[in-house]
Amino acid sequence: MKTKRMAAMFLAFGMAFSMVSCGSSGDTTTAAAGTTAAGTTAAATTAADGTTAAEGATTAAGSEAAGAGNVEITSTDKVTIIWSHNAPESSNGHQTALKFKELVEERSNGNITVEVHPNGELGTVPENDQALRDGTIQMNSGTSGGLVDMSLSYFDAPNMVADEAAAMELFGRGTEMRQETEKRYEALGMKVLSFVPVGFRVTSSNKEIRSYDDLKGLKIRTLENPVPIAYWQAWGCSPTPIAFSELYIALQQGLVEAEENTYDTIVSSKLYEQQKYIVNTNHVVMWGGMYMNLDFWNSLPADYQALIEDICANEIDDYQFNVAKEANEAAIQTMKDAGLEIIDLPEADLVKMREEAKPAYDMIRESVGDELMDKLEAALAK
Repeated sequence: MKTKRMAAMFLAFGMAFSMVSCGSSGDTTTAAAGTTAAGTTAAATTAADGTTAAEGATTAAGSEAAGAGNVEITSTDKVTIIWSHNAPESSNGHQTALKFKELVEERSNGNITVEVHPNGELGTVPENDQALRDGTIQMNSGTSGGLVDMSLSYFDAPNMVADEAAAMELFGRGTEMRQETEKRYEALGMKVLSFVPVGFRVTSSNKEIRSYDDLKGLKIRTLENPVPIAYWQAWGCSPTPIAFSELYIALQQGLVEAEENTYDTIVSSKLYEQQKYIVNTNHVVMWGGMYMNLDFWNSLPADYQALIEDICANEIDDYQFNVAKEANEAAIQTMKDAGLEIIDLPEADLVKMREEAKPAYDMIRESVGDELMDKLEAALAK
């Protein structure tokens, strides 16, 4: 069965990660570690040479969608879906959007048309988020967290998990935390179609950082989100929110000396051209989410809904995970070839990052509520 296959591959991922003795998400063979909410240390993520163990690993902990590829389309309604996102055309997010377009248009007998607009053609990240809620556009994609809404800021919690397998045990299809997350998106007027980990946020820098103490005084660009600002401040850094579209120039001009993103984003946006080091802080899981306006979703014929859910559960989840994995591996090599040094912090320092981020965790708890954070911490403790 598909779900068992995916779970087995993720398990292989996790086993391989824990076998790497100093590994993180893509560098010189290192091992990044994190702590769970219960305070236990977890082993790291990817081998520094770019190999992420278990070729073809995909999503796990999901409920199997029935009848993959066998949804019968009887409706004849003509539907147009406008999908706007802010990633470059070379990104895994855009490739996923094009794959979705291909599958949906073909299997709907041409009744559904998907128009994909990358690179923020229709607006900034906040503008696209608002347009989705308003129904001006029908689909959007990107990561989750407080940038979408502070009720989702638990996705910004630093060093919460150490690898993708642990992330999917928490938020895979059918899990309690996934169901809680889908409810919160629906309260914002959005339907979650797909949600998979696409890498970790690492730190690119012009300052050499080899320990937790080296973070002190780092001038780093952060998201325009109070949680990242809180944890970078707690680590002794000087965080500055800067729009992503202005980040390259900000690094070039020295307004900031560091930033945080996945390997693929650092390369696809050419940020590495202005950096000397990649530090495998692996502090936040980045999620590749696909969302549809909830009112629009509810207006679709039942067979169109079934088709879209079937495609996302049985093909898009796997496709997006694997495309992101390959993109991150390629990005690691690109940065090495460009002369960047990839640094892994000692495991004890990664644990300390989690412990010292208490102000950020307190902010998250206040934003999302005690009930959800208690459930999350109980799940992590398992």
